[in-house]
Amino acid sequence: MEQMYCRGLLIIVFSLFWACGQQPSADPVSLQINHIQLIGSHNSYKQAVPDKVMDQISKENPDLAAGLDYSHPRIWQQLDLGLRLLELDVYHDPEGGRFSSPMGAELTGEKLPEGFDEPGFKVFHVQDIDYSSHHPLLTDYLEELKNWSDLHPNHLPVFITLNAKDQNYPQRGFAEALAFDEQAFRLLDQVIMAKLGAEKLIRPVDISGTQRSLKEALTEKGWPDLEAAKGKFVWVLDEKEEKTKTYLSSQAAGESAVFFVTVPEDHPMAGIFILNDPVGQEAQIRDLVKKGFLVRTRADADTREARMKDTRRMEKAFESGAQLISTDYYLPDPRWEGAYQVRFPDNSYSRINPAFSAKNLQTSSFHEHQSSVIALDAESFALAEAAMDPLILDVRTQAEVDQGMISDASHIDFLKEDFGANIAKLPKNKPIMVYCKVGGRSAKAADQLLKAGFKNVYHLEGGIDDWQASGFPIVSQADPPG
Repeated sequence: MEQMYCRGLLIIVFSLFWACGQQPSADPVSLQINHIQLIGSHNSYKQAVPDKVMDQISKENPDLAAGLDYSHPRIWQQLDLGLRLLELDVYHDPEGGRFSSPMGAELTGEKLPEGFDEPGFKVFHVQDIDYSSHHPLLTDYLEELKNWSDLHPNHLPVFITLNAKDQNYPQRGFAEALAFDEQAFRLLDQVIMAKLGAEKLIRPVDISGTQRSLKEALTEKGWPDLEAAKGKFVWVLDEKEEKTKTYLSSQAAGESAVFFVTVPEDHPMAGIFILNDPVGQEAQIRDLVKKGFLVRTRADADTREARMKDTRRMEKAFESGAQLISTDYYLPDPRWEGAYQVRFPDNSYSRINPAFSAKNLQTSSFHEHQSSVIALDAESFALAEAAMDPLILDVRTQAEVDQGMISDASHIDFLKEDFGANIAKLPKNKPIMVYCKVGGRSAKAADQLLKAGFKNVYHLEGGIDDWQASGFPIVSQADPPG
């Protein structure tokens, strides 16, 4: 009788859970890269169109001028803000100089950076009128991405969509863009691979393995776990059918292929989709996300939403479950009333995707905290010093410091008993870079700083001796900062 009563009670409890839409907890599910949602920038490289050029465009085509009226800070700054989605427009220029004399520059009298004269893929928006970019060469951006990633090795994967630009405007007399043929695509893959290295990439072959079909591999195994994807880049070719076929038919579309491609759902290489209208395509986006695919969409376009303070498209992008959401307004433009800005409710640019809230996801990997000290050689130490606005800490003795130190460094002697008390006074919200004579004390000091709660800790391998041997300067402690 007692057993029957207990069995009946269990049935009632289970029924109540079911009726309330709450099923018993499922087994924990590893957090994969399709389980997150990221906000990033559209045309991430873009600087503002020069005023004289914008005035001329406005006279001829006000709508076009309005659509071009946005810009971004350097990609390094965007990554520091927390953006993990970027976009580049690339032009093929194997001989160099094809785009080095735009009509707009003739109007303004400006001289373009020398990189425009060099052979290599160029990065900008539209030839002759919207050519201002933080770097002229794709290789410049790849170096910036690699350097930033090396200094932040635990970052969430960074997705980069790329447009292979070859549209021409003969009626306008603009510089002729070269078509992206198989040879150009092979070269593009080679350049990215050479600058970033396979260890920094998640490529289709890394998921499909020996299987010929990416789609089948995703169906069977799913996307990589987030923890394994940290510190890496995912490249997506954002092109229509004809150019996508050219890429897939090139030799690059084998094991060396860098790019995921946008193809129909029944295609063997289906994995990532680009659906830019989260209002009109919401149902399709939700369906693809549910099936395990990744989707990129846009929260705004052509500056319209920012000017009109219209958040409907942004809200639909969030609700759709699309993992990758592009915007020109991760920071508000002070020129427009209403301070339109795209970020999640907690003011972040990344979160667990609400579309997977029903899963029992293991979310412990959803962070970018540095778990160990990062050792840097002299060149990387100098780069980080220039790019990160860090606190530089010399942990040598006073006698050693009297012989010279790195400019702007603070001094706390690691060998003194009050070292722990003194570092407790330092700000923990800044990166901290530590050095000594040859690296032994700085490695120990850096470990102590990490244990004390400092988040981004670096130390100079080889110490100040290696710094000087590499040709970098030192100053007297009495010298004023220079």
